[in-house]
Amino acid sequence: MPRRLVALVLFVAGGPLKAERITWFSPAAAVNHTSAGVPMDAGFRFELGVFNGSFVPLPSNKEQWAQNWRPAMRTSYDAGAKAFNDLHEIWDNLAPFTVGKPAYVWGFRGDALAGEWVLFRAPSWTWPAVNPLNPEPPAWNAAAATPVIGQINASGIPFLMKSAAVTNAAPPTTTWEQWRADHLTAEALDEPGDDPDRDGMTNLLEFVFGTAPGTANAPVATPASLVTGHVTIVIPRRIDHQATLIVEVSGNLTDWYSGPAQTETVSNTVASLVVRDLTPLDTPNPKRFIRLRAELP
Repeated sequence: MPRRLVALVLFVAGGPLKAERITWFSPAAAVNHTSAGVPMDAGFRFELGVFNGSFVPLPSNKEQWAQNWRPAMRTSYDAGAKAFNDLHEIWDNLAPFTVGKPAYVWGFRGDALAGEWVLFRAPSWTWPAVNPLNPEPPAWNAAAATPVIGQINASGIPFLMKSAAVTNAAPPTTTWEQWRADHLTAEALDEPGDDPDRDGMTNLLEFVFGTAPGTANAPVATPASLVTGHVTIVIPRRIDHQATLIVEVSGNLTDWYSGPAQTETVSNTVASLVVRDLTPLDTPNPKRFIRLRAELP
């Protein structure tokens, strides 16, 4: 008997199966300020997401937010419209985006040394189940939310949203693709190894250091010094930019080595990475060199 192949296509309400959707936004033409009382600009980004496990974000534990944050979607702030507005489609409820999980919106600008943040949610903002039978997506309006950090006025007077100044805490992680979309969309030389502004730093290093890839910058200082007989390098970097930093050492500028048998991390803060060469500069090793290499994860 010949085998029969049967294809099943599910249609709901006269159309193909659809995902649940979340509309998340702030009202257009609202007054939105930074902590300094100036209008929010196009440098702000907003993310819709949840926090991992049982973690609950509080102003007192903001240094732990980024490591526990799980974004579902990022969108830009439209400085002309004075708002953000996007639509997120949900195709499954895999952890941590489980049904009933508290959902948040995190707005941010700046780096880990000095940033502007606003984090908020409403009690009704819980992660929905995939439901193709529900034609009306939840509409999550920032005006209805309560802030964890920053301020929100439902009336929009004297402002709707106002971010708070935050220091020494990492903002949400930015991937290479997100950064490239922000900074290199109109640039033909948009690969990690390219250098469109010809300042000697590749796009990948501009990403690591948080410099502008379209504007020639002075070289970022990565000072090396001799500390207790060992060459030590200080690397300023954006801890929120997702890249792997590899410190390599050499005795002859030809053969380079890395890894825990060759180097050790002295400190790893939100502002810099400090690494030292485990081989001392001494009579058996009269020359030691150290350098930085970056890779995308």
